[in-house]
This record gives sequence, structure tokens and C-alpha cells, in this order.
Amino acid sequence: MTTAEQDIKKQIEDNQYRWYVLSVVSWQESMVIENLQERVSKQWLQDDIVDYLNPSVNEVYYKWTKKAYKVRKLYPGYVFVKSKMNEKIWYIIRNTPGVRLIVWAETRPIPLTDKEYDEMMNYINEKNARAEFAIPFQTGDVVTLKEWDFNGMKWVVTEVDPSKWFLYVNVEILWRNTPVMVSFEKVERLA
Repeated sequence: MTTAEQDIKKQIEDNQYRWYVLSVVSWQESMVIENLQERVSKQWLQDDIVDYLNPSVNEVYYKWTKKAYKVRKLYPGYVFVKSKMNEKIWYIIRNTPGVRLIVWAETRPIPLTDKEYDEMMNYINEKNARAEFAIPFQTGDVVTLKEWDFNGMKWVVTEVDPSKWFLYVNVEILWRNTPVMVSFEKVERLA
């Protein structure tokens, strides 16, 4: 082995567990993780790659007056891998179907710093907290009703009841404002 090859091997060799960012084909992050896990287990390298992360958030939406969740990926096109790094691992990662490249790895893989990892986890936790308690309407929002005889008319939200997933709008009936309770799914906020 030449000295240049030995220098490259030293650069790649890292026996500490660190987080690496993989650029992958968008919307195939789960498949890439499964492929990586399968390849790692076939090579008996489970002690070298210990964790996989595909950050997502459960967003609230409303369907027939019931709260439902939809999973939204926070980093589409990226997978995070906690791993030691050596030539074998680097080879397996680079040659896994769906992996485009290891981010910041031209001559050697560069892991996330602790600060970058902490910032990412804080962002993920913040997004999850917001998604859980997200209410799509606020008092004063202009909405349009999707049903009834008032279909398409614009109204101002006067009150929001998040526990029951209803809001109140004032509808003009016989020249008087009458509060009407409407479920979130039957109205649409105007920009």
C-alpha cells in the first residue's frame, strides 16, 4: 500500500459514532434505510451503523369533524445515519440503491457536528410540538363556507373552539348577524 493510500485510509477511519447525512432519491428515504439495514446485516456490521433517522412530523388535519394525522417529511431527500466510518461502511453506503452521495464527502465523509445535530433535533421537536397543537383558524380570519346556501360567501371568524374542532362565524340573516357554529372541515381560510 502506498503512502497516499495509507493517508486516505487514515482520513476515512473514524471509530467514534457520528451522524452522517446521506442525499437520497426523494420520497424513497424509507426504502434506502431498509436497503442499508439489509446490506449492513449481510456484512455483519450492525455494530458499526447503529441508528437511522428520517425526520418527519405528524400534521393534524380534519376529516369529518375528527382529528387525523398526516406524516410530512421534514428533510425530503435526506437520511441521517449514526455510524463509525471506515472503508467498508463508506463503500456500503455509497453503493446502496437510492443513495446519491454522502453530504460533504468528496475525499472523505465529514460528520455533523454536535451543534448541528442538536439544532436539527431541536427543529424536529419544535415542528412536532407545533403540529400536535396546530389550529388552522384564528379569530379574525376571513373564511368561506363550502356548504349550505352560504357557499362561497366570505365571513369573519368570531370564535374558535379547538377542543370540539368548531369555529363560529357571524352570518347575516334578515339583516342581523347571527353566530353560526361550523366544523373546521366545512370552511376554507382565504389568503
